[in-house]
Amino acid sequence: MIPALVATAVDDPAGLVGLLSAAGLPTEDVTEPGRVFLRYATEDGEFVGIGGFEPLGSAVLLRSIAVVPEHRGRGVGGAITADLMERGRVQGAADAFAFTTGERTFLAALGFQRVERTKAPAAVLATRQAIGLCSASAVLWRKETGR
Repeated sequence: MIPALVATAVDDPAGLVGLLSAAGLPTEDVTEPGRVFLRYATEDGEFVGIGGFEPLGSAVLLRSIAVVPEHRGRGVGGAITADLMERGRVQGAADAFAFTTGERTFLAALGFQRVERTKAPAAVLATRQAIGLCSASAVLWRKETGR
């Protein structure tokens, strides 16, 4: 059973960088404007993961979804992803995009499809993730937000 999650804004830049670094995720641009990072916990306050997004008009770029090891395989990553996509949809995004460093990702199990970068909107390709934080070999994934 997927636990109900409570999302709160990450308001400690140093703590955010520490969490993302520990997960092996890029941190160079996390404090720049236009990015939202959320801390996820169970209803009783147990920290389970982190995730972020960049609203880009008709698209949303999902960022830095990480689940603490002891909660992996329980649907937490999917719940975080669904919440981030819904937040993007509310802000007008019809499509969600995410970069990964490999072919294998939990996003595929959630219905994301691999897409070539040439198929991504200009706003996604103009992000720091696309320009340099993720290598040119990073895989781009897309899913409709359900708008």
